[in-house]
Amino acid sequence: MTKHDLPFLPEFFDRYINLAGDADLIDALSLFDEKWLAKDIQKMKALGDAVYAEGKWTAKDILQHIIDTERIMAYRALRMSRGDTTPLPGFEENDFAKNTTTSARTIEDLIEEFASVRQSTILLFKNMTDAMQLNVGTASTKQITPLALGLTIVGHPIHHIKVLEERYFGLL
Repeated sequence: MTKHDLPFLPEFFDRYINLAGDADLIDALSLFDEKWLAKDIQKMKALGDAVYAEGKWTAKDILQHIIDTERIMAYRALRMSRGDTTPLPGFEENDFAKNTTTSARTIEDLIEEFASVRQSTILLFKNMTDAMQLNVGTASTKQITPLALGLTIVGHPIHHIKVLEERYFGLL
């Protein structure tokens, strides 16, 4: 399914969904996998702990945020696809960032974890029917479908890689 199949474009999530393009969800998830993420591995490694402004995340923090967010979005999609209409809360990304072990990890390790999470996400969505992908639930006080969450999963890393390209790689 594609974003053209969405019954509505949820506010806030639309910024990521629009980055997902027009490809089928499974194709897009497969295209933007760990190989795509690793294309700038040398630049991310060269950044080390550099940030473009005080209080901003390192490249490793950004990768961990991408992984954490994908896990949360996939969990939400799973629950909604199974007909669970319990409103799901948001999450505080900065609290997540403060409580990680990224300083002790390598870029390669984070990309390996991303690969595993992405494969799990692909398998989750491969086994959802179109009807399951269009179930409506609530996450972060917004009505959303598993399909929209899947497209958010595609667009979210694209957004953050653009941030790295525009704000971090110029530091090298």
